Amino acid sequence: MLKELLRSKGVKQKWLANKIGVSEVSVSNWVKGKSEPTLKNYQKISEILNIPLTELTN
Repeated sequence: MLKELLRSKGVKQKWLANKIGVSEVSVSNWVKGKSEPTLKNYQKISEILNIPLTELTN
């Protein structure tokens, strides 16, 4: 889900990691489904990508 959103928005994982304040490895793990962002990080992603939080968490 996150991978498609980043691609559709033209956003790189490195850029998103810097905006959120997490490591690139964290974002990579989220994209690969190895781990999930915290609710706080989901909220940051929602704000940065200008998408509803529900779109990320469903």
